Amino acid sequence: MAKVPLPEHMKEERYRAAGPTTRCGPFVTISRQYGCHGFSLGLLLMDILNEHTEPPHVWKIYHKDILARLATETNLAAELLESERRCKPRLLVDLFRSLGKERIPSGYHIRNRITTIMRGLAAEGRAIIIGQGGANATQDLPNGLSVRVEAPEDWRVKQVAFRDALSETQARLRIQAKEQEREYLRKVYEMQFPRRPAFNLVFDASVFTLAQIAQQTYHAMKLKGLV
Repeated sequence: MAKVPLPEHMKEERYRAAGPTTRCGPFVTISRQYGCHGFSLGLLLMDILNEHTEPPHVWKIYHKDILARLATETNLAAELLESERRCKPRLLVDLFRSLGKERIPSGYHIRNRITTIMRGLAAEGRAIIIGQGGANATQDLPNGLSVRVEAPEDWRVKQVAFRDALSETQARLRIQAKEQEREYLRKVYEMQFPRRPAFNLVFDASVFTLAQIAQQTYHAMKLKGLV
């Protein structure tokens, strides 16, 4: 059998697995501004959910695991895939890639495959998906809740400066650079998966602690019948 080029394989996988399903979830997606500790929130929420869940039906958290899975599929470094996922289209670079024997997938194909993986995790249920455009990718699936965590920039500057041992000036520059990267992805995902409002719940991390946000999220899940 002829080998299917990687981008075509990734496209095929997306359209095989990306359709809506009635047997889906429950799941939660957590989106966050840089510096708002989304992964830590996910860990707190997972602990709360698993306190009320009997094994083997436990909740799991997914973040860099998604990119690691794709790295295994493609035999490419996760760092390279993440870089390409965030890149804007480069016509000349993509043309030369298409002519090469070992084709590195474009950001378009990487995002599509990540979408498929996340939708599969959501369908399996008891998944907490951090970032990666998870809210957009799963917005048409039933039995889910999308959460967004934001905060004023000055608050996030202090958080990043303390976490990464930076000056506040360095932290502010890092936040601004990250937000520029994410702005392109935000526009791409909004065009592909339009939804208003974009999230079911939005929290201000400068007003509520992570523990409080986790408790409120759990309460919202109970109200929705997800737990």
